[in-house]
Amino acid sequence: MPLQGSHLQSPKLHIRSRKAPAPDGFVVHTSNLDSLSNTPFLIHWSHGKIQKILLAKDEPLSIANLKKGIASLFQFKILDDQINETDSSGHCTVSYTSTGANSFTKSKSSCLSSDLPYISNPELILSTNVESSRTGSYEMDEQNKYLKSVQFEERHTMLVAAKEDVGNKVEAHQSLVLKEQKNCEVMNGDSVEEIVDKLRNRDGITFTQESLLTEREVLLAEDAKTFQNIINEYRDNLKTKLLGTLSSAKVIARLISVGRIASKEDIVKTLGAKKNQKILHQLYDILGYVQTQASHDAVMKKLNLEDQKQQDLSERYLWALSMASQPNPHIISTLLTLYQKSSNIPPKVKETLVLTVAAMARRLSKLPDYKENFKVYHNVEEAMLHGLDVSKGDTKLVYLRALKNLKSKNSIPRLLKIVRKGTEKEQVFAWKALRSFEPSSWNNKIINAATTTFFQLDKKYDSSSRTIALDIILLANPSDKMLGNLIYFLISSCKSFEVQQYLVQSLKMISDKDEEFKRRVLNIIRSDIRLNNYDTLAQKGWSTALKRDFLQSSSSNGSLLTVQEIKGGIVKRGIVNIMMEKDGLSQEIFSLGIFSGGLDNIISSDGDPEESEESATAGIELTVLGTQIRPFVFFTGQGELMGHVWSGSASEDTTAYQALAMLHDHQEYLRLGAGFIAELDLKGAISFDLSGKIEISLWNRNAVSLVEKSAGIIILGLIRVDTSFVKSQVEFSVSLEPKLNLQTDIEFSSNVNLCMKLSQPDFMFRHNVFKIERIPGSKHRLRKVKYKKYTVPGKTYSLNKKNNEMCNEQRR
Repeated sequence: MPLQGSHLQSPKLHIRSRKAPAPDGFVVHTSNLDSLSNTPFLIHWSHGKIQKILLAKDEPLSIANLKKGIASLFQFKILDDQINETDSSGHCTVSYTSTGANSFTKSKSSCLSSDLPYISNPELILSTNVESSRTGSYEMDEQNKYLKSVQFEERHTMLVAAKEDVGNKVEAHQSLVLKEQKNCEVMNGDSVEEIVDKLRNRDGITFTQESLLTEREVLLAEDAKTFQNIINEYRDNLKTKLLGTLSSAKVIARLISVGRIASKEDIVKTLGAKKNQKILHQLYDILGYVQTQASHDAVMKKLNLEDQKQQDLSERYLWALSMASQPNPHIISTLLTLYQKSSNIPPKVKETLVLTVAAMARRLSKLPDYKENFKVYHNVEEAMLHGLDVSKGDTKLVYLRALKNLKSKNSIPRLLKIVRKGTEKEQVFAWKALRSFEPSSWNNKIINAATTTFFQLDKKYDSSSRTIALDIILLANPSDKMLGNLIYFLISSCKSFEVQQYLVQSLKMISDKDEEFKRRVLNIIRSDIRLNNYDTLAQKGWSTALKRDFLQSSSSNGSLLTVQEIKGGIVKRGIVNIMMEKDGLSQEIFSLGIFSGGLDNIISSDGDPEESEESATAGIELTVLGTQIRPFVFFTGQGELMGHVWSGSASEDTTAYQALAMLHDHQEYLRLGAGFIAELDLKGAISFDLSGKIEISLWNRNAVSLVEKSAGIIILGLIRVDTSFVKSQVEFSVSLEPKLNLQTDIEFSSNVNLCMKLSQPDFMFRHNVFKIERIPGSKHRLRKVKYKKYTVPGKTYSLNKKNNEMCNEQRR
């Protein structure tokens, strides 16, 4: 059967209706399908393979796709086999399996459509899982000469990787049944081309040859808006006072989607509009995630990185660029050139620029097309390593932070060299960079250097270097011998009580989550009476390391990791990490780091004998979505500290960091075998606000500090099938508005009394599902909604026994 003619007779759209007779539940509804041009089409079929499909020239795309879906059903093999085929589902691996003498199944898997747009977050926990099933059953006549029936079903489910009970699904069913047999006209010819010519001359139809691949219909949206129009619509949601709330988070995805198709002129007008001047910071957040050539050119036209007055705006844009999961390689190259050639960029912006280029390059290396952009990554890597080699003083610290963002394995030898020969401050930064690598990158040289640093085998090290090195040793699955050496350190002559306390806390934290690790630790302790006693295991200091669950689901876990390294009653290095964990992997969503130095000399005369003196300093370091940003320094030097104390400038609630950011960014198009294309889109957004204050009274000799983290988080998922005659979609939204407070009360009138309170207030979790169906040209509009919500109870986290005792003592 070399050539077969087919014709769709009066195709109709059916919709579900309560008025429909059982059991189908469908009735005919008028639509544009009734009036679409519908001509015969030809299929060149040979031994079960569709060689060609010929469609009438200028056939409406909706009808053409539908015909390709039908034609694909006739591509099959009777014998068991596994081959590669191309049809209306894409380029697939196809398996044929016999189920009887005259029946078999056909299963498609790994269907690829490289010609259609695809965006996905490479970070596993922030990614999107799409699970597909395509299976059909075929029944032949008794002589296996012709088809009696085909039933084909496919299901595609889109799930949030971190929470697999949240998602949506699209199903497609095809049913082809032989009703009757008739004699048909047979047209003879020496070739397919000759037959096509005869049909064209007879029926006046000009045919064009096409593949079975369905084509995407690009339909003009009824509510298409410019970037300027969409900003006008949502301007109130972008007000600064609403950052950290759901009101601003819920508009981020929509704004970014429109921004990605906006022209340069449209964006320039938006940035220049007077009504938008109070929300410029938020607009630059959005455009950093849009990250098209048009958006970047528009930003560079309005934003001058060398202008002192535009420092805050410049940093907001650069921060957003550094956190986007889909970095634009051309923008990376442009920013690197700008950094290398411009000498007039303010120091803060220049540091942010370096950190941004490094972070963007790292994210670029995780994308599927990384090999095509390897030169861009290599240029950044080369620039960062050269900068580290030639820089001195605080500038070297900038490049160490940049290498933490870049996470290049080629930087490891340089970092280890600084661990051996750098200043105490440089060593701490080098260890932070090494700690940021995946544990699989920690080779023997890193483990040996960590061992040397922690046990101070060659010289004295800063306590922060030692505790970070300890983290690496413990997370690298230490041997029983190494674990024993660590535990015996508790009875050594070392007088760094806070380092010993940090070790005890770390062992407890890991043991709480890992039963095997706990067993190993207890075996070592119980084997020696010197270890298994109160004097060794009792809390000697205030340092804390703990991990607590705060949002659990069947597929993943949200946890809170806090580390407080104390010196002289003051937090020297404090970290509060919000982590997402799944299948043994963890993703750092947000990290707040507090650092200080030289303050113990002000409030206490009890210093650590192994620590060197340093000038008073304090500030915070933030790592957002794996990208470290420039630290915020509150003061340097005792004079600057006293200025804050006497003026009371730090006692007011002050915003340290605000941003709009994207957590999830996924878009793909799936070819459905029935001849339609489904769009899958999932966006996760966060609106974030970090603020704090500190009150210090030299008269009463006490201090109170409060750090507040507020966030509005929303995930929007959409599966949509759009044609010229029907539009159908199902979408979901998940939203929450969590807060986290860290309060520290210090009294130093006589003995130092330190009370830290880490608390999480109640917040609401909402999960909504919407089903929407429309028929263009008619009044038919179906909308179904399901709502679900529950309260996540608040809690105050117990840090350690001694901290609890200090807090209780303050209450008396």
